[in-house]
Amino acid sequence: MKEAIDYCIDNDILKEFLKTYRSEVTKSMQLNYEFDRQLELERADAIEEGLEQGIKQGIKQGIEQGANKMLFTLVTKGKLDIDTAAEEAGVSVSEFEKLMSEAGYKVPETV
Repeated sequence: MKEAIDYCIDNDILKEFLKTYRSEVTKSMQLNYEFDRQLELERADAIEEGLEQGIKQGIKQGIEQGANKMLFTLVTKGKLDIDTAAEEAGVSVSEFEKLMSEAGYKVPETV
């Protein structure tokens, strides 16, 4: 910053203003730099936090989808009744049937 201000003074760029207010200009530029740097660091932290949350959410969804596929298979093969499977999945029977159908599994006929 010192070199930039010296250059401006030497080349008659805002010469009188910079001679009079040199310290104020320097402080202002330092504050702006520090503020911009702080924003940059906060932005980087937010991105990192968002990525971590996204990864955790993706893992959780993958586990849940895998568990649902296992339940769908057990129901389809008659090894587990649909009421128990829906309870394990934490959804209503109709929602479980819908999930099975959307995943391409044959929903068993209810008696």
